[in-house]
Amino acid sequence: MKNFLFFLLILLAPFLAVLFFTAQPSYCASELEAAVAYWGQSPSGYAANPDDALDLRRDLDYHTEGKIQARLKVHMPLFLPNGYFMATFSKFTGQNTLSYPFRFDGAVFMNGIPFTSVTKLNHYDLAAYYSLIPFPLRDRFNVEAGVNARVLDLVVQIDQGALQAMKTSTVVEPLLYIGAQFKPVGPVSLEAEFRGMVFPKEHYLDVIGRAKFFPVRPFFVSAGYRYDEMRVNRNDINAYFKLSGPFIETGAEF
Repeated sequence: MKNFLFFLLILLAPFLAVLFFTAQPSYCASELEAAVAYWGQSPSGYAANPDDALDLRRDLDYHTEGKIQARLKVHMPLFLPNGYFMATFSKFTGQNTLSYPFRFDGAVFMNGIPFTSVTKLNHYDLAAYYSLIPFPLRDRFNVEAGVNARVLDLVVQIDQGALQAMKTSTVVEPLLYIGAQFKPVGPVSLEAEFRGMVFPKEHYLDVIGRAKFFPVRPFFVSAGYRYDEMRVNRNDINAYFKLSGPFIETGAEF
């Protein structure tokens, strides 16, 4: 664990140095932003172990499902880092019958007999970031960057009659966070967010774009698109997940 933390510090040192010498005071027009969104998640990828790989669409019969995501941004004064918390809820269920037997978590599932599966991919992001644009310009255009901690709660369960197999894993990974906002006119804001990191056996990529409209301040509505990709490779599970689709959102800035 100490070696990992030392390696992480060396990896992020140049990035943190840039933030320290270029970061601007955190003051901006809004000090608090909260929003809740409904995201139409289209899943793809696979869940696997050393025995077999199960395709989320073909084998587990998962389809697009609407799920809730929530976020909260807090802008801090002076040179304190801003905070950004986002919670993403993902759970897919399916029922299918395969023409061949397969193994999962050491259990053998028979061909020709229906089975059900549940895959949960809830993940939580907490970022500490700074603005990189001076305040006089930030009211119209802003770029922000920082570090993001992601906690992934992964559960894959398969049931066939009395037979049940389940794999669970809690993954905690450091990611980079970059965001940008552009306000072409008063009631409209265009925003983009990136979270990601590449490791030797894993990678994480999360890209969000949204257009916000303020019918009556401080309230806004927005629409956008999100692409979330996770490659998880742990001792007993090897999985690759992609979640993508449009979302609608409502919230307020104070």
